[in-house]
Amino acid sequence: MRRSFLTYKFYTLPLFFGNTPIADVYLSLNDPHSFMLVQVLADIEKRFNLTFRLYLVAETTPSLEVNIPLLKQWAIKDANYIADKYNLSRVNSFPNTQALVTGQQTWLLNVKNVQDALNVFNDTWFDNYTEHFPLSTPVITAQINNQRRLFRRGSHSTGSIFFCGEWFLGIDRLEHLEFLFNDKGLSKENETVVYNKNTLQLLDNTTIKSKENSLEAYISLNSPFSYIGLVQAKKLSDKYQVPLTIKPLVPISMRGVVIPEYKQRYMLLDAAREAKKLNINFKGYVDPLKQGVINIYEIFMYAEQQKKSYQFMQAAFEAVFVGEIDLALDKHIRKICAQIDINYEDAIEYGKINDWQLWSEKNHLSLNNMGLWGVPCFKYKEVSCWGQDRLVQIEDAILAS
Repeated sequence: MRRSFLTYKFYTLPLFFGNTPIADVYLSLNDPHSFMLVQVLADIEKRFNLTFRLYLVAETTPSLEVNIPLLKQWAIKDANYIADKYNLSRVNSFPNTQALVTGQQTWLLNVKNVQDALNVFNDTWFDNYTEHFPLSTPVITAQINNQRRLFRRGSHSTGSIFFCGEWFLGIDRLEHLEFLFNDKGLSKENETVVYNKNTLQLLDNTTIKSKENSLEAYISLNSPFSYIGLVQAKKLSDKYQVPLTIKPLVPISMRGVVIPEYKQRYMLLDAAREAKKLNINFKGYVDPLKQGVINIYEIFMYAEQQKKSYQFMQAAFEAVFVGEIDLALDKHIRKICAQIDINYEDAIEYGKINDWQLWSEKNHLSLNNMGLWGVPCFKYKEVSCWGQDRLVQIEDAILAS
C-alpha cells in the first residue's frame, strides 16, 4: 500500500501533470561513496526522463562495534575501487574540517541541481576554497532534518536514492534503479544498463587448481548477504578449482549490537533484489538467532571434518531464507543432517570437544586482523573484501595468480 502511494506521488502524479518523475538523493559531504554517486547523477539525468531532488545529510553514525579509523580507511579504499570501475575521480583522504564546514554552508546557499552539487563535492574534497565559512546553526539544522527524513523513509545510509518506495544504495545498486527506470518507460534512448560492473566473469577454459591457497568466506547464519555471497563464492571455487574454506561468525546481534528495524528491513529487501538478479532462491526469512545459530554451529565442525561444510551451510541458509524453517527446533537440524548424510549423534559428540564458541571467536579475530568487521567477507591470498558484490575483486586475484 505504502509503495503504491509513493509510486503515485513520485511517478504517476508528475507524469499526469506533464512533469518529470522525481527521485530523491541523500548525500553526505563527508562520505566518499556519496562523492562517487554524485559524479554519475548528471549521466543518469541525461539518459532518463527524471529529476533528482537533493538532500544534504549529516554524517551517518556507525554501529558501536565498528572501529571508526578502520571504517574510514575501508571507505576510501572501496570508493576508489568504484572510481576505477567507472572512471571517476579518486580520493586520497577525507576533507579537512574547514573545507567540510565551508562546503556544507555553500551547499545551503548555492546548490540547485546535480551540477551545483558536484561542484561543492569537488571543492570540498580537494579543498579548492579560497576562503572558509564558520559553522552555522541553519546548516546543522537542515542536515539533521534531512537525516531524520532519511530514517523515516526506511534507510540507514547516505549516498542513497529513493524512488517509487524503493531505496538504492550507492553506485552498486544503480543497476536495479536503471532496470526500474526502463520498466517505467523513462529511458530517453535504448534501455541500456551501465552500472553493472560487479558481476563475476566465471571465464571458460580457465582453471587455477590452487591447493596452496583457498578462498575464505567469512559468513553469518542470519545474514542474507552471507547466503548470497556463499553461493557466489562456491561458483568461483568450482569454476577455478580453488578450495573453499567457510569461516562462520557469531551474528553481531548475539554480540550485544542492536540493529534498527528499518535497517533490517532494507537489508532483506535489498538481498531479495540481488538474489533475483543472480537466480538464487530467496523467499522469506525466519530469524535463526540464538538457538538456531547454536544448533547449526555445534554441528558445523563435524560437517567440515566430513568434507561437507558447504552442503551443510547451504542447507542451513536455505532453511532460513527459502524454506522459512525454524532452526531452533531439533527436528529440523536432524532433517538437514539426514539430507546430506551426516550422522546427527556423531556430530553432536564431535561438537562437544570442538567448542563452536572458540572457533567462531578465532574467525572473528582473523577478520579483525584483515581490517574488516562485518559479513560477508572474502579472502584469497592477500586480497580481502567486504560484501558479496565485491567478489569480483577475489575473482581478479584468482585470475592474476
